[in-house]
Order: sequence, then C-alpha cells, then structure tokens
Amino acid sequence: MARLDVPTWLTDAMDRELYRHNAFRISGLAVTATPRAVRRRVSEARAAEALGAERSGGPAAGESRWLPPDPAPDHIAVREALRRLEDPVRRVVDEFFWFWPLPESDGAELKQARNAWERLAGSRTGDAGDPGGARSIAVHNLAVLHHAEALESKAFYGAGTRRTLWERAYRYWRLVLEDDGCWHWMDERIRVLDDPRLRVVDGTVLREALPAVLLDLHAQLAVDAARSKGGEDVALQHVSLMWGFTVNDGLADSKVVNDATVDAALRRVTAPLAAAVRQRTEAIPGPGADPATLDRAADSLLTETRADVRVLRTVLGPDHPVPADAADEVATAVNACAVACANGLSSDRSTARDPRVSRAAAHLRSARMLAASGHVRDLVEQNLAVLLSNDILLDCKEAVERGERSPRGGAERASRLLDTVEPRLRELRELRPHAPETNQVRDAVAMAVCRLYTEYVNTTRDIDKALAGYRRVLPHAVAEEARSVIRQNIDTLTRAAAARSPYDPAPTITGIPGQCFRCGRSVGPSEVVTVTRADFSDAGSIAIPCCVGCRYDARRLLEGAGLSPEPLPRYPAGYRSHAAHRGSRRRGGSLRPVVIGLMVLVGALFGGALLVGPETTVGKWLSGGACVIGLFGMAELMDIWEKRKK
Repeated sequence: MARLDVPTWLTDAMDRELYRHNAFRISGLAVTATPRAVRRRVSEARAAEALGAERSGGPAAGESRWLPPDPAPDHIAVREALRRLEDPVRRVVDEFFWFWPLPESDGAELKQARNAWERLAGSRTGDAGDPGGARSIAVHNLAVLHHAEALESKAFYGAGTRRTLWERAYRYWRLVLEDDGCWHWMDERIRVLDDPRLRVVDGTVLREALPAVLLDLHAQLAVDAARSKGGEDVALQHVSLMWGFTVNDGLADSKVVNDATVDAALRRVTAPLAAAVRQRTEAIPGPGADPATLDRAADSLLTETRADVRVLRTVLGPDHPVPADAADEVATAVNACAVACANGLSSDRSTARDPRVSRAAAHLRSARMLAASGHVRDLVEQNLAVLLSNDILLDCKEAVERGERSPRGGAERASRLLDTVEPRLRELRELRPHAPETNQVRDAVAMAVCRLYTEYVNTTRDIDKALAGYRRVLPHAVAEEARSVIRQNIDTLTRAAAARSPYDPAPTITGIPGQCFRCGRSVGPSEVVTVTRADFSDAGSIAIPCCVGCRYDARRLLEGAGLSPEPLPRYPAGYRSHAAHRGSRRRGGSLRPVVIGLMVLVGALFGGALLVGPETTVGKWLSGGACVIGLFGMAELMDIWEKRKK
C-alpha cells in the first residue's frame, strides 16, 4: 500500500530539477563509487579549478554519457555535487534516481543500452528476487531514463510526445514497485555504505513513499502549466497522466497506486495556494471601514486571488473541496466588502450616485461567479438583487422629479430610463425571478415611465410618441392595477389617433390634469370635458381639458367640428364666465339704454370741465376722462354690434 505522506529525508527528491541536480550525473561518478573514489574526484576537481580549467575533469563513468548535463557543470556545481555525496542519506536518494551498473550496458551508447534494458525487462525469468538480477536493474534504469526525459522534455514537445514519455515512465515505475529485486538491491547498497546516519533510511519506506514522490514532481509541473497564460490544457493533460499512474496495464501484478495517492499529492502541491487565498481573505477590513478602503479591498482581493483559484480549479477540478472552499472564502469576503461599501454610500443622497456603488455591484457579480456553494451564491445574489433594486428605484425617482420640472422632455427621459434600467431588470429577474420585491421594482419602473409619458402628452399633444412609450412599458408592469392604467391610456390614445383630423385638437388622457386648449391655463381633472365623435359608428369618447371660462366658446368649436360635448356643468354660486355675461347681453335686446348712458356720462364730464375751467388741472382730468370713456364705449358698442349681426 502506497504511503500518502513523504518522509523528511525524501523531501529533497521532490524537486523538478531532480535529475539535473543529481550528484552522480554532475560529478561523473558511478553510483557504486567508493568513498575513496569520491575523495579522488574531489582532488581532481580542486586541481582543475586551480589550473583554471573550464571543467573539473571528464566523467569517470560511462553512465554520465547517457544523459550529459546541459550546460556542462562549472566548478561550483561539481563541488556541491561532491559535497552531497558526503552525506549518506542524500547519496542514497541520488543513487536510487540514477542508473545502476549492468554488464550488458556498461560502456555502451545510450541507444544500445536502452535496447539491452528493454530486452532484459521483457524477460520473465526468475531473477526478480535476486538483489543483483539483470532484469530488476534493467527495469529500474528504464524507469529512470524515461522519467528524466519526461521531466526535462522541451516546451515545444507536442501533447502526443509528452503523453508517450510520461506513460512509459509510469509504466516502468509500476514495474519497479512490483519488483522485489530492485528493493533488495537498494537494501544492499544501504548495508554496504554502513553509516550510522542511515538508520532512518529504509528501503521499505522508500518503496511505499515512491508513488507520492513521483506524483508530487508531476503535480508541480501541472501547477506551473496552469499558472502560465493559456496553459490550462497542458495542466489538464498532466493531471490526466497522473491519474493514469493508477491504471493496471497488466504488466504489474496488482494496482500499486490508488486514487487517494494521486489526490494527496495534488493537495500537497496546491496547499500553499490555498493557504495564500485564506490569508488574503482574513486580511480584509471590517464593515466599519470607510467606503474607499472597502472598495479597494474588494478589488485587490479579487485581483490577487483570481489566479490562485483558477489554478486550484484546473489542477484539482472545479468540484474538489479545496478549490470550492477557497472560492467560497473569496466570494464571502468580497460580498462583505461590497455590501458595507454600498451601505455606507447609499445612506446619504449626496453619495448615492458615487461610482463606487456601481463597482460594488460589479464586485458582487464577480463574487457570484466565484462562489461554489449554493448558500454562498444565494447570499451574494440576494445582496446583488437589493443593490440593483435600490439603484433602479433611485433612477425612477430622479427621472420623475426631472419630468415634473420639464414635462416636454418626458418622452426622451422615459425612453432613456427604460434603456438604462432594462438590462438591470433582466439581471434582477434572473437573480430573483419569483420574488415579490422583483415585481414591485418592475411596477415602480412601469408607473414612473407611465407618469413621464402622461405629462409629456398632456403638454405636447404628441400622441404617437406617447402611445409607443406606453406599449413599450406595458410588459414591465406586473400588478393588475398598473397594467390596467397603462392599457386604459393605450386605448384612449389609440382611439384619439384613429379619430383625429388635421383640424382636431389633440386629446388629453382621461382624468389627468393638463392645460386649457383655448387659453392655456392649468386645469384639474374635474375640468376635463368628454366629447364623442358623432360621425363614427364605433364612437369613443375622448377628453379635452378646458377651463370654466372658455367652456361656452369651446362648445361652439366642438359642435362645429362634429363633436358632441357632454352637458356643461353648473357654475359655482356667485361666479359666471365672461362668455356667459356676453351671452346674456346678447340676449338682453336693445342697445338704446347703453348708448344713452354713455352719452350722459360723457356729457357730464365735459360739463364739469367747462364749469371749473378747461385750463385748470381738474378741468383737464375731467375732459381726459370723458375722452377715454368715450373711446372705450365706442369700441364696446362696435364689438356688440358686430356680434349681434352674426
């Protein structure tokens, strides 16, 4: 059974540069080199360095020619490699991950050595338990060769070549794990070195921990690929190859590596990323911080953790608990910052339009996409819905207030309001499709737009634009009351548009204040006159605003246009319009009393002027008044005469 952890003395092997830093590869010594041979190699290196040679002597073993270091090691690298060999624990690790001597391949070129190893590895002779068995050594050397080629494969290698190298490496490592002869050989090497410091080193422990070491090395490559731009596909291929290590291809007797080993290796390699994410989320400011600090904290947290969360999801899988927990931690922290920032700004009308409120909504959208758990996503969606609702209602309130100050711009303002809020309404319906609050916001938008178009059409008499606006806003209304009001206005304007002629005054929406179509004075709902078009079979009533003082003149105009006004209402006590007075005078009969009265008044004024003297001030005032009254009187008499002739 493979170990899920790695002993401390094996951690040096968990290095992507495992073979590049191998002491035997750099020094050129064979793995069976005696301490005396090591000391001699140290002396050669020192002499070469003293003489100024570029290299510290040529390789001493044929194995070094199979995978020569590139570039060639300098004096410092050679000294470090020889120093490693003085440590028996590190030497045992380097011995295991380098070529073991075999008479059939010693001194041969790599191609001939590979052929010999493959021939011996394919043999099923009974030397598997022999510590010095040729088959065991051949299997081990093939595993080392293919593993080194896979780890050091060039970046331009295609996916097929990369897969072939790793599949061969894992195939032979599975054989090594099953071959007792390999581990007997390793135990014998520990016994030959005979160093007290090797008491902690055991071949059995190495055998159990080897899968974790190999998988950790591979997981680091997957993480590096996931970090690079556009490297997700390469990372996923590496992870797939790691899971392939658990496959029993029939060469080994059993499944020596299980899924738990692969998962443990992926967790170990990605643990620093998860810890970094957790540390950043714990460092966010509290809800009492100022909005600027909270805004920056949410933005920086998303920026700093996005790459780490993406790597975790790529390497471990989106459904793995580690990336899911990390994503939920980031989403929860960003949600807290965004909500606190929006609350701090929205509480004051002067800062409700601060750009940081919009950024808070953007941060919540990012948190929603990050969230992995349902309860975290629901929390973020609920807060985002509240923020969108408040923002939409504020837009409606501001639009209505501006519309009241400038009714003629109501249509443009209503259209702009719909263009602005419709994307947010769609998002709100996606977040909370059946919530009562969503329906309330939709009704608020519908009524705000309805009010803007109503004031617009009452001011400008532009039926077509108002009718198009009502039809556009109708789908947004949910409550039957709101839909009824909009449909009623649509019906009224539709009938008015069908019945109008170039000479017809445009109607006003029933029950809505407007301006008198005669004098322009503001009128209330009670002063709207309902008239019917008499020349249509499907007669429909329309409403025309008209003040009380213009009712009689309006009646004649409406009747002349083929409209049938409803009976005029009674006038309030003590008040009659100017038109009514003129009508009563017309019905009064003779003009003689009026003429006689004016003549007597003018004569009296002139007589008074003569008595006091025309040259005096009083005389001048009396004569001037007589002239003015005479002129006004003549104008009034002429007006009455003309109307009476009609």
